[in-house]
Amino acid sequence: MITLEVVLFATLRRYNPYGESSEPFSLQLPVGSNVEQIISELKIPPHESKQVYVNSVRREKDYILQDGQRVAVFPPIAGG
Repeated sequence: MITLEVVLFATLRRYNPYGESSEPFSLQLPVGSNVEQIISELKIPPHESKQVYVNSVRREKDYILQDGQRVAVFPPIAGG
């Protein structure tokens, strides 16, 4: 298993398993898991997750995660 630090922003906070919060939380996944598996594990509908950053670098959903990484998930953002 790997342990990740996950942060959900804006409207995605409601998918935090510890209550609606933007505070980081730990999530354990099997070795070899990718970004898409975080989205699935947290039951975030795919269209609600727009960008994912791993250790401050934008990553695609097939990126393989490593133990100890920090993952930030953002919804689509409108404005200008």
